[in-house]
Amino acid sequence: MSITSTYAFLQGFFNGIFIDTNAPSNNNQFGESLINGVFTVNRPGGEILVNLGPKISTPANNNLVAQKLAALGGSATSSIGVQGVPWGAVPYFFQNPLGHQLSDMLIRIHFDFHIPTPWFCSDVYGTMSIYLFAFLDKAGHLQVVVDGTWFVFNGGGPFCVGAVKSGLLNAIPSVISSVQALLPAITSAAAGIKFSRLYFLPGDGTKATIAVEDATADLSIGLLL
Repeated sequence: MSITSTYAFLQGFFNGIFIDTNAPSNNNQFGESLINGVFTVNRPGGEILVNLGPKISTPANNNLVAQKLAALGGSATSSIGVQGVPWGAVPYFFQNPLGHQLSDMLIRIHFDFHIPTPWFCSDVYGTMSIYLFAFLDKAGHLQVVVDGTWFVFNGGGPFCVGAVKSGLLNAIPSVISSVQALLPAITSAAAGIKFSRLYFLPGDGTKATIAVEDATADLSIGLLL
């Protein structure tokens, strides 16, 4: 049976807390709309759902993040979050505006960190984000690739900002390699299946009558044959 899901975002599109209401629908055609901050998706029967949060934010992966930060002398201050971000809102968009269609959405994997500094500098608090691009190839198969990275931080002044930035930049290749190792797990449920459409749903894609979730913490991919 088709489901019409309505997502009311309280903190911005695919960001923060949202209220999800679901109702049966007689319309078995896919459709989506965004009106006054309310995102509505008609989800046909036969939808295959890939919930990314549990595949990415596992105890093992969170421990791996902690280990990599420890190598920089830091620590994780959050678990891994997974979020959908429209291409135009990705922070490196202006480096290559034509890299994707404006209607495309990227997958943001992110975590917060703390790096202590010597007494003459302020401690560093920041966020590391790795962006993935999910798409259907010419054969209709689900593909997910690493698209880019971005980090922001506060602190480190007045003398340690450069060293912190260099340390984070040097860590990025290792972070990308670790994320690339996760990609087979993301696509395994849909491996070898030909799809006609890919779309994103905030949260875990529940079909419960009503739910309250965090779009910054979890994201799902919907796939139609």
